[in-house]
Amino acid sequence: MRKLLFVCLTCAAVLGLFALPAVYAVDAPEDMMVTVPEGAEKTQAPVGFSHKRPGHAEYDCQTCHHTWDGQGEIKSCSAEGCHTDMKARKGGGSFYAAFHDRKNEASCVGCHSKEGKGPKICTECHPRD
Repeated sequence: MRKLLFVCLTCAAVLGLFALPAVYAVDAPEDMMVTVPEGAEKTQAPVGFSHKRPGHAEYDCQTCHHTWDGQGEIKSCSAEGCHTDMKARKGGGSFYAAFHDRKNEASCVGCHSKEGKGPKICTECHPRD
């Protein structure tokens, strides 16, 4: 009886180890362009971004997608109720600050500053047109 219990528990552990990550996997786009939402003033070139790039792939999705509950579709940063202020340069609702706030580790610039790696100047992310 003990042997059967041990075998069952071992099988459950192995199944959980390999199957659960697939259940919670998010189908993130590998390479994408981050652009300003329609109707917002474009002041810089779009930014190429790869979820698979070393450094990005190691982070939990909720590091950047801080309002995501871990289930369902991840919404755009400019989705209703998130970073919809296209004029402000600071504050939680600012689209600009979502990517450029040096004090917020959920922003690109904040994370690159904290980690001490990644792009450091505007044109490294925003290539000249």
